[in-house]
Amino acid sequence: MNTPGAQPTLEIAGERRIPSPTDEQIREAVGSLDACTTYAFLILDRDARHSMEVSGDAREGFEIEHYEGSSGRRYRAVGDFSAEQVITLLITYRDAAPTWREGVQWEEMDI
Repeated sequence: MNTPGAQPTLEIAGERRIPSPTDEQIREAVGSLDACTTYAFLILDRDARHSMEVSGDAREGFEIEHYEGSSGRRYRAVGDFSAEQVITLLITYRDAAPTWREGVQWEEMDI
């Protein structure tokens, strides 16, 4: 759930930050990822304590992780994901929709 006053922010490859990204900005950001470049990643901060990180590209595949700051736990998505799946996941995560975890198997990572 979003913290009152919290504003989601999308960071693209450590170079550009977009406050309150729209669906189209998320779609463009995922489409712009190219694993042949040094920095092929996105970080969507839902608030100060929750984030989702995506790395890779449509050609090589995507890796997805999310961090739950309230519990201090990090999770990795298991499986192969298309760009459309990544876009949908980021949008539902940004919106704190209760369904964002569905359809993805998450495994806890050691931090």
